[in-house]
Amino acid sequence: MGALTLKSFSDELREWEFIESEGIDPTDSFGVNLRLSVREDQIFLAEPIDPQVPWLTDRGRLFFDGMFEEPSTIRIPQWESFFNELNETFYFTDHLNFHKKSISSFIFVFENVSLETLSMLYLLEQQCSLVKLRKAEKYQLNNDIETNYQLNNSVQKSRLALSTLGVLINTDTRHEGYVLNLNLRQRFLKGNFKLITIGSTLDLTFPTYNIGSSMGIVNSIAEGTHLICQDFSNSEFPVLIANTESFRRSDSKHIVKLLKHAVVVNSAWNGFNVLNSSISSVGVNSLSFFLPISSEDLVNFFGLYFINVSLDAVANIKQLIELQLLRLLSSKMKSKKSLFVDQNNKDLNINVYHKLKLTSSVCKNYYHLPNNLFLEDNETYVNTQGLIKRTAKVINFKKEAKTNWQILRKFYSKSKKSNFLSNKKDHNLLSFDCVNVFNYKTYVHFQFQAAQTLTSMAYYLNKQNKPFSISELFSVKAPKIKVINTKMKSWLDDFFNGSGKDFYSYNSSSLVNCSKISRVSSTNFF
Repeated sequence: MGALTLKSFSDELREWEFIESEGIDPTDSFGVNLRLSVREDQIFLAEPIDPQVPWLTDRGRLFFDGMFEEPSTIRIPQWESFFNELNETFYFTDHLNFHKKSISSFIFVFENVSLETLSMLYLLEQQCSLVKLRKAEKYQLNNDIETNYQLNNSVQKSRLALSTLGVLINTDTRHEGYVLNLNLRQRFLKGNFKLITIGSTLDLTFPTYNIGSSMGIVNSIAEGTHLICQDFSNSEFPVLIANTESFRRSDSKHIVKLLKHAVVVNSAWNGFNVLNSSISSVGVNSLSFFLPISSEDLVNFFGLYFINVSLDAVANIKQLIELQLLRLLSSKMKSKKSLFVDQNNKDLNINVYHKLKLTSSVCKNYYHLPNNLFLEDNETYVNTQGLIKRTAKVINFKKEAKTNWQILRKFYSKSKKSNFLSNKKDHNLLSFDCVNVFNYKTYVHFQFQAAQTLTSMAYYLNKQNKPFSISELFSVKAPKIKVINTKMKSWLDDFFNGSGKDFYSYNSSSLVNCSKISRVSSTNFF
């Protein structure tokens, strides 16, 4: 009697027909190396390849289920005619701005972009003064030094073995960064380690001590009036971990200043760490300081250009739409032919566009520019540890799509042919113009990152962006710090809710079913 396997399983998975490739996990900020089994431009199996991290979550194994769907029914515009039309719109708007007091701008809103795409956007902003770059998410992070927005050496296994105390501020390491959760679990099993959580009560697969969910707890720890301060005073090399979601608060920038009094950060030891939510957030902070999109940006603009942004999933943009700020601001606008460009692998924002078209007269023309999937291009990211992660082209699923770098490079080349009146002083600036993407990567690495050598292979030699800290000099009279005593964001014990900034997890039918089963078995609400 043979094995009881499904006939469909034997027809689908034949190992001798697979092509083994390598990739990274885009569902969290670590970007764990994966071994991918590919057949006919589709991914059937994902396994961890790193011997130090031999474990992978359900979201990391099944994210590719939501990548492959039926093609969109929306007609794709002709690439050459679209860029010519967009260049003419830029030319006439620039001449109108020269005679008007209120200057209209073209707003690029991005999320989950690689270093190559982000660098091209940065060059485009320098080339044309009409362009404004805005982040989709609203975070108040200080990116002066790398320690303020990424994990430092204190959470590595060698340094974590010296620590006897850990503090999590509104962070679910099991669902946000399972690699970090494994390191904390291994440290706990060795003994002499206590983990304190401030926020929701979570199951991290090992015992923790929850002391509350209010921001006033952090204030009382800094003042020395909380009972947990005894653990701080008796601990050695304490480690504190916060996530980027915590920096949505208006008083989040004072967390580090408060914890200086709790001996977590001093001149000899820096135990403060920030766990990022997506694989691209560290690269955005390492390049420059980009403002998030706000209601002030929507007062006077002639175009919205979204790159890898889902308007239904981003909380910041979703709030602007739900509060009908676009309708309130549309009366102040003079331009009635604003462009709505959606550069995405799927037409995710077509429903939001129709909703805006019915409620206001802001956007008149909709364009969907299909870009490649995550594993259809050679891209570079910086993960939350500062490691350089590179993806290789594994599949070629969307034939009519183009890479983000190709689309923006065409945009950049068209803008160089126009002589803008609003930025005459910038016409004589040196700019980089190269068709080869490999030479462009070397240029980006030399411009915005520390290079070991000045050869053409310097981009591929660098493997890690090591964080460093600077001991601050305290003033004679410390400024007053105001902390809002409110509760932090509540977490649901479900890998599908509240974590993951990629598009593919939310479209995967397997992950949706796993999420339903998890909620039914662990909670009493649906």
